[in-house]
Amino acid sequence: MAPNQSARHQKRSRASDAAEKVSRPGEERTKRRRTSDVIDVQSPKEAKPASTAQDVSNDDIPSQEVRKRKNSAPWSFSRPVGGRYSNLDPVMTVDEAYLFLGLDTSVQVFATSTSRLLRTLQMEAGQKVIGYQLCPIEPGILYIFTSGFVTKWDWDSGKRLARWGADAPTVAVDLPAVEKKDRLASYSIVSRKDGKRQILVNTLGDKTLAGVVALETAEPINTIRVACEGRVIVACDGSHLFLGTTHGVDHELPESTRYTWRATTLPAPATCFHLRESSNENSEPSDTAVDLVVGETGGYILIYQDILNTLFCRNAEKKSSPRKLHWHRGAVSSVRWSRDGNYLISGGQESVLVLWQLDTGRKQFLPHLSSPICNIVVSPNGNSYVVKLADNSVMVLSARELQPSANVTGLQLSTEISSYKDSSSRRPFGAVATLHPQHPERLLVTVPASYHISQQGHQRPSSAVLQTFDIRSNSHISRQALARTNATTLDIGPEGTPIVAPDVRQMDIVEDGKWLATVDSWTPNLQDVEAVTTNISKDNPDSSRPEVFLKFWKWNASADNWELVTRIDGPHFSDSRHSTVLGLAARPCSHEFVTLGADAFLRFWCPTARHRSGLKTDASKQNLDTWKCRSIVDMSASLDNASPALETACMGFSEDGSVLAVCLPSRSGADEGLVLLIDARNGTVHYRRTGVFFGKPYSAKFLGKYLIVASSGSVAGWDTVDDVVKPIQLTEYTGSVDPAHQPLVTVNTRTQTFAIALRSGGSSTTDPSKKRRKARYHIRIYDVPSFDLVFQETLGSNPLALLSDAYSGDYIVVDSTASVQRLGCLDKASQKSLQPQEVTSQLNSGLASIFSRGHERVATQPADEDTSASQNKALASVFGDTPSFALPSIGVLFRKVVQTLGSS
Repeated sequence: MAPNQSARHQKRSRASDAAEKVSRPGEERTKRRRTSDVIDVQSPKEAKPASTAQDVSNDDIPSQEVRKRKNSAPWSFSRPVGGRYSNLDPVMTVDEAYLFLGLDTSVQVFATSTSRLLRTLQMEAGQKVIGYQLCPIEPGILYIFTSGFVTKWDWDSGKRLARWGADAPTVAVDLPAVEKKDRLASYSIVSRKDGKRQILVNTLGDKTLAGVVALETAEPINTIRVACEGRVIVACDGSHLFLGTTHGVDHELPESTRYTWRATTLPAPATCFHLRESSNENSEPSDTAVDLVVGETGGYILIYQDILNTLFCRNAEKKSSPRKLHWHRGAVSSVRWSRDGNYLISGGQESVLVLWQLDTGRKQFLPHLSSPICNIVVSPNGNSYVVKLADNSVMVLSARELQPSANVTGLQLSTEISSYKDSSSRRPFGAVATLHPQHPERLLVTVPASYHISQQGHQRPSSAVLQTFDIRSNSHISRQALARTNATTLDIGPEGTPIVAPDVRQMDIVEDGKWLATVDSWTPNLQDVEAVTTNISKDNPDSSRPEVFLKFWKWNASADNWELVTRIDGPHFSDSRHSTVLGLAARPCSHEFVTLGADAFLRFWCPTARHRSGLKTDASKQNLDTWKCRSIVDMSASLDNASPALETACMGFSEDGSVLAVCLPSRSGADEGLVLLIDARNGTVHYRRTGVFFGKPYSAKFLGKYLIVASSGSVAGWDTVDDVVKPIQLTEYTGSVDPAHQPLVTVNTRTQTFAIALRSGGSSTTDPSKKRRKARYHIRIYDVPSFDLVFQETLGSNPLALLSDAYSGDYIVVDSTASVQRLGCLDKASQKSLQPQEVTSQLNSGLASIFSRGHERVATQPADEDTSASQNKALASVFGDTPSFALPSIGVLFRKVVQTLGSS
């Protein structure tokens, strides 16, 4: 990829700027790292030490030899990068120079001038962020509210100053401005054990967190807004509004403040609301009017002027009906007042930002946003709008021109949906991802083009866009469409059915990073093809005539994107229709790809020069390329005659690319666990082996002479030289009954290990008296050739992709929260790449150069000139053009430097 992209990094802080956690067996797991050393102000309810791994069952306890091995080679997780931004309102500083965005367990600080990440304020394990606001008294202080604590941060330095504990889980919170500059109070909704909700007024002092109950109700209120410096409180449960008023707030004696509460029923369920204070310059603070705007599920926007005297008035004659605005077809996700009160800004599922001019009734639109709108925030001075979209991106727009001044894009993975509308969506829920072979810090992953939700229900978005994300600097690099998208077209059919974009289900890249191959598939709605197709079955998506395309892309360094060179319509077919492509793999050490189709055929693809008949070619220009099928392997003879098209199959190349292993399913016991070894040069089958696995094959990877196969019933390693199958015991793994959760397997040639990510529990049992077990996700690492378990850990989220970094020896885990973690072993990687004598000699030579032993250095310089040059180039690849403030942690740098010196 383009070298100029390597310099695009963040400022001042790093996503991996913390010590790595080490997991050791036989010891109690400790809490995750803390970002700063502070003294807890008050913690009446201590947080439980959240362990990063569940206790291992007795059946999984390794031997003493394995324990020693694990202690000598500790594996550790790095701090996660990426993450999905929560649906909390973003916060901007008064000067609009910095933007605060919340994730589930942290708050990130961005510079609006560069859209780069400056700092990450990390919470403790088990604490979910439910709100964060800048201190109205001290702009350099940020208060972060979690489910159990309130923390005070100096966001400029990233230091935590104080922490207060809460007696009950917090649901929502608001932090209003106050007149007295020495007192500050937060208004929060807490959930009691008996199911009731309370509104607490907490004075944020230096010693204690004094909470006074302002309201206790059985209604499930979940949103709170405070106006008039705490004299007006508005809470909502979706159907009712609760208004609390008082004449004055005494923060020194909060228990002396009494609120008068009134409730009203909304005409329709509310999705959002916003308050605005309106007063004259000469009026007293007690005469301030509060205006309310409410967004509803039906698309209506209700405007209430002076709610204290209209909506909540005791006199029925003075109550006035609200003003109604309607443009949105679906629910209103967010609505905001402008600072002067002359405009309303709203957004919803239509991916259109709407500005309402209240005096004239005119509307202004900003259409064709990338995804539906989740949150809208007006900056403190009113000059900018912050718009948070459903595709995990945030834009800062100028209020006058509606031009973006900043854009923050996270990892845009699709969200997991538990139920699906059609059978075409019933495929393994995972991320189609790979690491760039020349730039292993760059993650290439397919993401949805948009996140539209149909009126009939949720549907998994199709992944038709390639996103390149830098997992070292935690920054977005590029985004490119791989298939047609519906970004600027109507995505709803005449009958209300969604028009789904093609889905990229396979992707791979060659070793030098010059060629990329993708397979995208599109299936029309069944009701749309009923008139032209017979024997349509919901259980068989191929009966609706899917469209399958194999595309070859070439990297254009000057344009920084992938150029489409060749598109193959229906690379596999049967009965005059396209067949599903079950596998795609790049052949190592060559520019070749191989595809495995449901028609039981293997096709090898290679590039060739494209000749244009009758046209002269300019020799100075680059040769035109195209792709063709060089050989075909028919595997139907190895399958059951009665079996139809293949449902599942997998394949994997050997490390040198000479052998291709293909794992095929079988419906008869005779050919259970069939593996074919095929010569990649001429496509001949050299060996046929049964009994390698059980069930449906999902993944096959070569590690030296061993073939690691994961299936629905087993995980095994096959020694292809000695013809010995080594089954791997997985005690908690009962087989992937649900095809949407398949085990993930990858190998690492540097550490000579392989990793497995799998799921246990979560499936219904045959005995109705037994309760359904909660799904748990695990990752395990095994050594080769001993196949001993050297590491295991319980993951907090569903892993979507498990990748291997061949350069550093780390494993990359991408989970359903759009987070990316590195799992590395320093000692293991060092043993494979360094010898003690080499390390000693290198250290001695380095010390000799320090103490001015110049004559020895000059004498040995000609002999080691090539070695020094190669080492310099290797070290340059470690540091590159990255500035010092964007480099990874010192532990990661040390590991890469040691590996580079040892390998060279």
